[in-house]
Amino acid sequence: MWYPSVEDVVYSNFTALSLGGDKHPHRLRRSRDSIQVVLDRVKETEGQGITYQAAMLLKEIVGLHAFASGNHRTAFVVACLFLMRNGRRMRIERFGDAYAFITDVETKNLTQIQEWIERGSAEEPE
Repeated sequence: MWYPSVEDVVYSNFTALSLGGDKHPHRLRRSRDSIQVVLDRVKETEGQGITYQAAMLLKEIVGLHAFASGNHRTAFVVACLFLMRNGRRMRIERFGDAYAFITDVETKNLTQIQEWIERGSAEEPE
């Protein structure tokens, strides 16, 4: 099982801001250790399944609010990367199609997020 590193999360924020044309600078608001705590909690749930872990990554990264800007986008990128590196992919190919859901992710529980990921993801073609 592949898991993102703290640097993967930080770089995902930089990328999300760059690709979105965001005018806010990339800046950490929390420590790298706080990001590692989230990643460690996700690893501890390995028996729950990959889509549960992706849902947890999405919700926990948003909830941590580690960056000055782009937290929802960053969480989505990290969850997609996690799925992809573990043989899954999101069917949602455009960020705009996921935007409405992820901007409201704080109001959703892990089961709701997992169900959305399962409807919006697919096995990698062989």
